[in-house]
Amino acid sequence: MEDKVKGIIAVENKYGLMMFRMGLTYLIDIGVSNLADDVVEENIRQILAKGEEDKANGTTSHISPEFQCNIIRCAAELSKFSIWTLFSYIKKHLVVPK
Repeated sequence: MEDKVKGIIAVENKYGLMMFRMGLTYLIDIGVSNLADDVVEENIRQILAKGEEDKANGTTSHISPEFQCNIIRCAAELSKFSIWTLFSYIKKHLVVPK
């Protein structure tokens, strides 16, 4: 995990804090734009269909289709908040385990 953090710090150092924050904002904004209701529902249909196909073929996944769908639903709900509200929440409420 520490190497990954160092990699992120290296990107921040390469571009500077302002550009780094703008890059993060753009990254999240692009993700949010891909979470329109019709796109979410289509992705859920595809996941469930693949799950049924895998079940019929005797294939199992580490993550169930229902779990995957809930991840998408959660992301879609979070996409309704502003990027800055999300960043503020992350800064104040998410603690990185050591």
